[in-house]
Amino acid sequence: MATTKRNLITATALTAALLAASPFALAHEHGDGEHGKRDMTQLCEQYKAGTGKFSPEAKEAREAKMETWRAKADARHEEMAKRLKLSDEQRQIWDQMQAEQRQKRQERMAAWKAKMAERCDAPAQ
Repeated sequence: MATTKRNLITATALTAALLAASPFALAHEHGDGEHGKRDMTQLCEQYKAGTGKFSPEAKEAREAKMETWRAKADARHEEMAKRLKLSDEQRQIWDQMQAEQRQKRQERMAAWKAKMAERCDAPAQ
């Protein structure tokens, strides 16, 4: 009986200690930095100056990365279409769906660029 009580108390104490320490263990995922909110003044300065993630070199690197990703995605879609044994009509619909997805992504990028321009051109409050 005493051993069971001691084990229960020990398990309870360890659980309480783990629960109390968990916010500290996960604290690195919040706040400023890579995973937190960005410093908008610094981001706007980089946007206006065309440096950092807005530099031509960074843009070229992103575009190259997107091209390789697109090529891999096209290969996956092609393989999937073969496995599904799509007819010519179904294949046209399949290609239209992919084109629509690319169009939506371009629209999201345009909206993001407009939002950045609006944020960075607005007077500081």
